[in-house]
Amino acid sequence: MPGPPILQIGTEGGFLPRPVIFNDPPVPLTFFPDNGGNGPTRENPTPGNAATYSLLLGPAERADVMINFSRVPVGSRLILLNDAPAPFPGGDDRNTYYSKDPDETAIGGAPTTELGFGPNSQTLMEFRVVPFGANGLSAGGAADHPSYDTLYNEALWLKYGQNAGRTLPPVEALDRAKATVVRELTLNEDFDQYGRLIQTIGTGEIYGPMTPGQAQSYGRPYEAEATEVVNAGDTEVWIISNLTGDTHPIHFHLANVQIVERRSIDPAAYAGSASSAYTGRTTKPDPNELGWKETVRMNPFEAITVLIRFDLPKLPAGAAATPMSPRTGGHEYVWHCHILEHEEHDMMRPLIVKP
Repeated sequence: MPGPPILQIGTEGGFLPRPVIFNDPPVPLTFFPDNGGNGPTRENPTPGNAATYSLLLGPAERADVMINFSRVPVGSRLILLNDAPAPFPGGDDRNTYYSKDPDETAIGGAPTTELGFGPNSQTLMEFRVVPFGANGLSAGGAADHPSYDTLYNEALWLKYGQNAGRTLPPVEALDRAKATVVRELTLNEDFDQYGRLIQTIGTGEIYGPMTPGQAQSYGRPYEAEATEVVNAGDTEVWIISNLTGDTHPIHFHLANVQIVERRSIDPAAYAGSASSAYTGRTTKPDPNELGWKETVRMNPFEAITVLIRFDLPKLPAGAAATPMSPRTGGHEYVWHCHILEHEEHDMMRPLIVKP
């Protein structure tokens, strides 16, 4: 049974332009990567629980949410549940852990999780609804803050295509026409010298075999010469083609980004640019992806276009200037996948900002 609506008002990059409502009801996924049966396809769009979602977050994405428990009966105990399959979106049951799950040791999985013990990747948090004031808190708050009901009503109006007033602060929109550079970038799967699967970031140019005897790849190791070298203050367009079957939460250091669009691609047809592999379908960012994002969910077999402005931090008066790298002559940052084993091996690349 669904709990009360979740009202999202912000992301890791700040306020959303408009409040967004979830659990009312879950929405369908908007991508159907044809990846050989390893995930959702146009013929089989419902693998595991990835066909619909309420609030969908990848590692490092954050959501500022409001939940109104005033209409939930006192004494209720509600569970915040994660039902996303792993790896997302295709999934493998051996990566799903919950109380009294099946014993999958015979097929390389884990034994049954007993009640009260881990691992448990689904049960995240319990809410216990108590009488108002029982926790020592009282009503109140700044009068100039919009109320939950005001935000909720605006979200409802927007959800059903109606006009609504603005209750959240306006969000600056980057101008694509002012971009100085358009970059073609790739997310890839490769193998290391031991035959282990690794994930990499690259450009639209073949780098070469990651290891001797392997096929050529767009992917580059972290130690390879920097390719994302940008000028401070510039705005750029990055078109990032995900040639893998997994969703990667890509985290940008220094700069937040704004999502422009996603377009489906055929990875087998990719030849140095997303346009060489487009299959025709374009989607806009989800309503809770508008505004500024620090981490962006990049779906399998899609090219995602983002706008980035590279503003260096403003230092307080009297602070010493941030030293530049003697190796590159710029300020060094990184961008990477926020799935731990991916960023460690080797889905991370340098980002060099020239003053």
